[in-house]
Amino acid sequence: MTLPGKMAEASPWEQTMFQNLYRLIQAVRIHQDNNQLVKVCVERFLETISSLKLEAELKIWIYEGRFFVQTERLQYRKEMVRIIYAMLDFFNRRALQGICISPLITEAPVEQIVAFVRILIQSAEKAAPAAWLEKQMELVKWPWLRILKGLEVQRSNHKDLKEKARNTYFHALTSVKDVVQRVASQGHAGIRKAKRMVQNMVDCLSQDESLFLCLSTIKDYDDYTYAHSVNVAVLSLCLGSRIGFSRTSLEHLGICGLFHDLGKVEVSHKILNKPGQLTQEEWQQMRNHPTSSVRQILKLHASHDVKSKIILAPFEHHMKYNLSGYPHVLFKNKVSLFGRILQIADVYDAITSPRAYRSTYLSPDQAIGSMMETAGKDFDPVLLKVFAIMMGTYPVGSLLVLDTGEMGIVADYPMESGGHLPRIVLLQKSEGSYQRGEMVDLSEKDPHTGSLRRNVVKSLNAASQGIQPASFLLQ
Repeated sequence: MTLPGKMAEASPWEQTMFQNLYRLIQAVRIHQDNNQLVKVCVERFLETISSLKLEAELKIWIYEGRFFVQTERLQYRKEMVRIIYAMLDFFNRRALQGICISPLITEAPVEQIVAFVRILIQSAEKAAPAAWLEKQMELVKWPWLRILKGLEVQRSNHKDLKEKARNTYFHALTSVKDVVQRVASQGHAGIRKAKRMVQNMVDCLSQDESLFLCLSTIKDYDDYTYAHSVNVAVLSLCLGSRIGFSRTSLEHLGICGLFHDLGKVEVSHKILNKPGQLTQEEWQQMRNHPTSSVRQILKLHASHDVKSKIILAPFEHHMKYNLSGYPHVLFKNKVSLFGRILQIADVYDAITSPRAYRSTYLSPDQAIGSMMETAGKDFDPVLLKVFAIMMGTYPVGSLLVLDTGEMGIVADYPMESGGHLPRIVLLQKSEGSYQRGEMVDLSEKDPHTGSLRRNVVKSLNAASQGIQPASFLLQ
């Protein structure tokens, strides 16, 4: 299938198609089949489909409270929120998981398309709408339409997204390690593979932000420096996307994240992994690594234009918002936007990760709380607020202890929760290890009492319990 443009563009094709489908449903709901407005709405919907030049089925489906078109998550832009809420309600009332439209729809009579919408509308009145709808589709046997079933959605589509996200993360990890090792041994390296990995990361982010955030919960204790670099890239990309960066800007930001600590190739491994307090001389070597990162980035095989876009933020990522950090400079008025984003992502990942030199580390929500205390000093207060809202009350990967005695890992937040009550994957302990349990929604209420079924008692850092959240979230 040829797709006219990316989701990051101003008028994505998915939104136009979705708006026309919504208007068609509303027109059929209100008017008779032969009404002129109904015919116009059908024509506009078909024009959108025709412009796609479909070579395979067009899939519109719901997974965990979100609409997807093919494998792209529908973006919840301001002008679309009302329509998306209405369409979610429309689908849910009919227990409709999704529909597949084949290229043959462009040859279908207008009467058939109107009849299908009419059947959809009527199905909500039935005792078992999904079963009734399935029976109607068997009777009409339209070759251009197929109703998706829930298990088909969950097993195929989201499995593919998770596999793609997992592969992207570990390929990015490999590419960072390769660049660092080449720089250390040869003094230079190419970044073509790393750029391609960042492009894949941006694709994953556009498809499902919550799933992409799951990647930042991967904590590789043996290769912390490399995992930290990828995690900083992941978190930075999410924050950059939230504040409206273009795809090109996101790609440059992602590369900054991957190579923000490249200068650590000039720091001894004994210093990087020293369990005790650093001496003054050792600390000075550590403080030099942002400047060293600039020196190493200049040696990379990349165009002057790319280097000019990625060199400043790594230099700035320890400066702090008020410039009280390091390196100390006299001529700067403020840290760049990329630099301010890296500051937040770098510190968040660092203080939630186990390290040899740190006896304690924070749970994700404690980390954000701690960072908020120095907003305006260490961090850009506006960006940090956006970051906190993005991560939610309990960020993805948080390990929660519930009043039911259960434990679970935060997977994502339903849109309607406003970042307050997440969905979590319950953990079941068996023979000294944990197994993945069911996914539950903490906003679920007891129908008899009206109170929440489960309440959070406390949060823990998953690593403190020997748990890798991503291994459960990306299954």
